[in-house]
Amino acid sequence: MSSVVVADAGPLHYLILIDCVEILPGLFERVVIPIGVRNELQHTDTPLKMKDWMAVAKPWLQVEHVNQPQPIPGLNRGEAEALHLALQIKAAGVLMDDLDGRAEARKRGLAVIGTIGLLERAAEKGLFELPVALAKLRNTNFFVADELLVAVLARDRQRRQT
Repeated sequence: MSSVVVADAGPLHYLILIDCVEILPGLFERVVIPIGVRNELQHTDTPLKMKDWMAVAKPWLQVEHVNQPQPIPGLNRGEAEALHLALQIKAAGVLMDDLDGRAEARKRGLAVIGTIGLLERAAEKGLFELPVALAKLRNTNFFVADELLVAVLARDRQRRQT
């Protein structure tokens, strides 16, 4: 992916919860979020840790308005806006975990990377130890198939041995 991506709330949410969100500027020059995603991350039901994180400006995080956003059946506002914004700014891809959102992104020709993929790429760049980050992620309500975690950890072990 190039240096500009659009993020949905999910990956940001979990990266903030596990204290790994600072990997993003190590992977991308700029992360852009639509207003709908910003609103999700600042909603009254959102954990305080996220609200506090959002309250401090980041030079690599930008909020942008979506021109003529249209609802996409099966997706929430943030997911739909993220896809529209990625197309609008011609982003290299979209950061998203939601399966329906990922499928819709691919239908629209967008590259997609989720939280696990972000963590794996960051570990490949030596930004942190992947097993520690995945253990923290397992302590949240993030859903991931055990088979995927086993495969990711096996690739990480192999990478570190070479």
